[in-house]
Amino acid sequence: MTEKLGSGAKRPVRTPAVVTVAALSAIALGLLGAAAIRDALQGLDVIQGESWSGWLAERLKLIEPADWMLPAGIAAVLIGLWFVIAALKPRRTTQWRVGESAVWIRPKDAARLAAGAASEVGSVLSATTSAGRRKITVNAVSTTDAAHVDEELTTAVTNRLAPLNRPPRIRIRVRLEER
Repeated sequence: MTEKLGSGAKRPVRTPAVVTVAALSAIALGLLGAAAIRDALQGLDVIQGESWSGWLAERLKLIEPADWMLPAGIAAVLIGLWFVIAALKPRRTTQWRVGESAVWIRPKDAARLAAGAASEVGSVLSATTSAGRRKITVNAVSTTDAAHVDEELTTAVTNRLAPLNRPPRIRIRVRLEER
């Protein structure tokens, strides 16, 4: 179910896993339909040649029941059920909501904001960030006491990401560079 927000915006969600299967199924059904149309045209004597469905039926007559077919059928049913469940289950969000508005931000962009806030701290020479689903890691290079810089960085990054509805965990790593 898609959650509706204030101005009609939908919450951004991950693409379902079954999209690929649906696309492949659509292509297969399209090819099957094309074969059926060809056979229908052949039946009306519009085109000449061997019937594709007749050819396939002749090939299938050669197949006899084997021991592997029952487990393969059960596996096919279970895989089909898995796709149905995957299609119906709710998707997880891929972005972070900003306040109570209809604005969302990608974790990568929140990491950029955190890097900007970290680079504004006076004793930081450089800062890089990485973001996961729930955490942002800030790697900073400084020339002063690591504990002091750690506090300043935590405060700066926390303040910059405060507008997020659920701010991520922030992990700070400070490396001292000697001059």
